[in-house]
Amino acid sequence: MSRETVAHLMDRWINEPAFRTEMRKDPEAAVRSSGMALDEDEWAAVRGMDWTLPDAELQARMSKG
Repeated sequence: MSRETVAHLMDRWINEPAFRTEMRKDPEAAVRSSGMALDEDEWAAVRGMDWTLPDAELQARMSKG
C-alpha cells in the first residue's frame, strides 16, 4: 500500500469507530463507501489483512505496509 493510503486508513481506523466496525465486517465495502481509490496492490493488501486482529496489531501491520 502507498504511504498515503495507509495513513488515510489508519486515521479513519483510529478516529472513526463506525469505520472500524465496518472494516471488521466488510473491508471492501467500507473502503468503497469511503470513496478511496485503491490500485490493485492496495486492494490485495486490504483483502489479505485480517481485520479481526486487535487494533494495536492492525496498526503495526499497516504501518509496515
